[in-house]
Amino acid sequence: MNLFKFVEYGDRVAIIEGDISRIISFQELENATLQFANSFEKSKFLCFFFISSTIDCMIAYLSLINLGHTIALFEANMHPELKEHLINLYHPQFVIDSLAPPTDTPSYIKEQAYQPFHTTLPSLFVWKYAFPHMSPALYPKLQLLLSTSGTTGSPKLIRLSSTNIISNAKSIVEYLQISGKDRAMASLPFHYSYGLSILHTHLLVGASIVLTQRSIIQEQFWQLFDQFACTSLAGVPHTYQLLERLGLDQLHCPSLKTLMQAGGKMSPALTTKYHSIMEKRHGRFFTMYGQTEATARIAYLPPDYLPAKAGAIGIAIPRGKLHLFNGEQEVIDPFCEGELVYSGPNVMLGYANTPDDLALGDQLNGELRTGDLGYFDNEGIYYITARLKRFSKVYGLRINLDDIEQAASKFGHIIATSNDNVIKLYYEKNIIINITACITSLAAKYHLSQSTFECIGLNRFPLTASGKIDYTKL
Repeated sequence: MNLFKFVEYGDRVAIIEGDISRIISFQELENATLQFANSFEKSKFLCFFFISSTIDCMIAYLSLINLGHTIALFEANMHPELKEHLINLYHPQFVIDSLAPPTDTPSYIKEQAYQPFHTTLPSLFVWKYAFPHMSPALYPKLQLLLSTSGTTGSPKLIRLSSTNIISNAKSIVEYLQISGKDRAMASLPFHYSYGLSILHTHLLVGASIVLTQRSIIQEQFWQLFDQFACTSLAGVPHTYQLLERLGLDQLHCPSLKTLMQAGGKMSPALTTKYHSIMEKRHGRFFTMYGQTEATARIAYLPPDYLPAKAGAIGIAIPRGKLHLFNGEQEVIDPFCEGELVYSGPNVMLGYANTPDDLALGDQLNGELRTGDLGYFDNEGIYYITARLKRFSKVYGLRINLDDIEQAASKFGHIIATSNDNVIKLYYEKNIIINITACITSLAAKYHLSQSTFECIGLNRFPLTASGKIDYTKL
């Protein structure tokens, strides 16, 4: 059974590749996905796809997912050694790369094991495994594999079913009220669950998306946004910090109706600012919370709660539930902290660390311990206070590094890490920040010596491919 039914939307525009002004309708998308599918066998197989933001990539992905195959999505720019590591571990039956290799057979493809495979999309480079009997067994409902670590090449993958994908997409469509009149600017990568959810939600209801390789800080990005009359933009906190420098309220984008933020905690001040900007435009600003382990989305804050509850993650998405637990004891009183636990049909099947894990069934039964600490207020609105793993002990004191970042945010964008001896504060050197005042304030607030803090200026914060701070590189 196809996850996506394109034919019912006929000649309506489905996808625009803005950089080359290529436009494809739903009917053309239906035809192209069927033609691509005819290149492959019908029995279920594992495909590794190093994906980019092009129409041909969307055709290939949607074709294979509609056929019920298992697709693992990775960043196209992943280092060849990391690609080789993953391929050698999992032995996928097919490998698709959207970037032209430097030679006919790139270094990460073993000639004797993988042979070139021709499809109806010559812009994609496809290889077929010569020993399919060595490919791993697959759980029948396993549809999608997403990485837990962005570009690091970790073998740990998140296992998702078709039910996970469609249920989460329908929930997002419902609370964002996405209709066939909407058009999203796809500014996030598709190997990232948040970026992929933009594709799923819009195509599910006959809406359209615009693809571009341009950065949000480039003038051409906003020219395309205006040219194709995009109605929505999704971003992570870093996206909105970049827009802060550009001045969104000064940009010419009259068609913009909805801004969305997820992928990490954004300061209440910045949330309030973008809510105000969108309110003046008679539009909406949604702050949202999710994890790849829940396919994409877990909670959202209805715009009516802004600015009063800026900083909150809000309420559970439709057909989902939020709870708090201290160990096995449920927290039932407001303003009492506990670990956030989410239940819903979009919760992953489980993790895969080895090829054998791809044959496993549903290990979580719809319940996810998020690893985030939080509380709810007397109106049932949830807030995240910290990651369970974002604590450090300095001089015997348990320090919440997310709290440190939040307290430092009034001085500017500062990132905190710790090696249990000192707390390291990172900032971008091109931004004026009163570091001395920041340290003085933090030391007083947390009753620590100023020597506890070490300040490090960077040219740029290291980011993952999905635009989040890459703490592993700090």
